[in-house]
Amino acid sequence: MDIFIIILFAVIAFFTRIINLLNIPIFTDEAIYIRWAQIGLFDPAQRYISLTDGKQPLLTWLMYPMLKIFSDPLYAGRFVSVLSGVAAVIGIYFLTRELFGRKAAIFSMLLYIFSPFAIVYDRLALMDSLLAMFGIWASFLQILLVKKQELDKALLLAIVIGLGLLTKSSALFYLYLLPVSLLFFNFKAKDKVKKFIKWILLSLSIFIIAEVMYNSLRLSPWFYIIKLKNYSFILTISEFTHNPWKLFIPNLNGLTQILIGYITIPIFITVIIGLVFGIIKKDKKIFYLFSWFIFPFISLGLFGKVIFPRFILFMIMPLYIISAYVLSGMFSFAQNKMKIMYLLVLLIFIYPVYQSCVVMFSPKDVQIPRNDRNQLFDDWPSGYGVKEVISYLDQKSKTGQIVVGTEGTFGLFPAGIEIYLGMNSNIKILGFWPVSQVPDVLLEAAIKYPTYLIFKESQNIPKEWPLTLVEEYRRGKGNTYLKFYRVDPAKFRT
Repeated sequence: MDIFIIILFAVIAFFTRIINLLNIPIFTDEAIYIRWAQIGLFDPAQRYISLTDGKQPLLTWLMYPMLKIFSDPLYAGRFVSVLSGVAAVIGIYFLTRELFGRKAAIFSMLLYIFSPFAIVYDRLALMDSLLAMFGIWASFLQILLVKKQELDKALLLAIVIGLGLLTKSSALFYLYLLPVSLLFFNFKAKDKVKKFIKWILLSLSIFIIAEVMYNSLRLSPWFYIIKLKNYSFILTISEFTHNPWKLFIPNLNGLTQILIGYITIPIFITVIIGLVFGIIKKDKKIFYLFSWFIFPFISLGLFGKVIFPRFILFMIMPLYIISAYVLSGMFSFAQNKMKIMYLLVLLIFIYPVYQSCVVMFSPKDVQIPRNDRNQLFDDWPSGYGVKEVISYLDQKSKTGQIVVGTEGTFGLFPAGIEIYLGMNSNIKILGFWPVSQVPDVLLEAAIKYPTYLIFKESQNIPKEWPLTLVEEYRRGKGNTYLKFYRVDPAKFRT
């Protein structure tokens, strides 16, 4: 029975992620990660290239085989997240079944599959879906380990956490939260002292193995940049102690809005109900799950200097399980006493399912927190127009040499162009920042070759510049455009 359920929901998860996988335009961070993967794939000496920007490399490493399989680099990069989402669904089933039984496990899988938050990030070539998947499995394995102190479970848990650390620094919470699993330790057992010592030793081995895996990155001379990059997003200890509450209230307000906006109000209400019941019943299972949410959530509120919605994706996985616990209880109650509960459960699911369908078929219309709407659809990090520009440039390069300049030296441009056209010998790609005038090198090139300039941020291009507009592409429902020009020799000669 379990195998059938797992296969069925894994297939549903796969198809909800793979359908129209490219309908969200390429996002600036995706372009960077995919370009790193291409460079590392073709040059083994560059396998740690992501560390040059302080990013752990596992996501780019997992893209290597996908780049071999799929011809479209963006599809290849996003396919890693699709598989991460499928693995997360399987993990959430085992975790929920262990805590609340099969019925709640089915509800938890449905909540994950049709979560607008999960379905957005399971379709993007970013680290966060992979990180969340490792968090689900780490949580499950920690429960198994504390119930039965066995070496094989400890080794699996160490590997999962180690892989999480190779994905993103936030996976450190998976180590920090290990003691919380003691909620499930049987302190009434006759041999409790022996078992507790064994758990401590196994936990120590988990810490050592996970840290060894992470510290393998020291093979790269760029390892130190991870710490520097982290501190561009979070406060240092000295900064925090100087004014510990400076960011907390504004961060907490913003994070709460993101949380409710993504998990939706009906699901949020069921989570609150689950917490209330958990407190009343002193349910250690609810306390365990909530701990996996609240500790990293509060930590981000206290220390976060720069916050994006994706930072909390891994934190909210336990909330879906709490919600599933409540929904399964409502469903059982409906079976026994009040049939109207069926309708209530259905109504709770309608909005998340609708928004998930919008993501699959008309993503620019999806209602998600403004931060992510700007990033993914309505502002300059979004890649609307990139596909069309690439098609245009590829066609023009078939008749001879062309030169392409981009506003930006890192990010969507030039990486968004390079991942598709970087191997085209007829295209020379040059990045510039800032662009306060048409660069001289492009003016010189335009005399000999068709030469183009792409603006990702600048919107008011001076009319006196020697440029002819090829096309401009509106981003989502925003008021910004990707502007694509040809450098016109006739204009700067006169």
